[in-house]
Amino acid sequence: MPRTIDQQIAEVENRVQRLKTKKRTKDTRRKIIVGATVIPAAFEDKNLARQLVTLLETSLTRAVDIQDAEPLLNDLRKFIGDNQV
Repeated sequence: MPRTIDQQIAEVENRVQRLKTKKRTKDTRRKIIVGATVIPAAFEDKNLARQLVTLLETSLTRAVDIQDAEPLLNDLRKFIGDNQV
């Protein structure tokens, strides 16, 4: 039995949704990989730590993001000897 146009549209919309989910998953994984690489490196290199603190301080705008990043920022500030904790 042939599928109706509405069924075909629904199938295509489902496929698009699955692709969007796959894209978000890959993007999230990429962010995790970068964070897992950069954060430990920042605790080995004070210049990188300073750059990361500056980047986060200037880039984070949502209160929840700032709150979640604050412990990391405090640890980085301690590492570089910045008393803005």
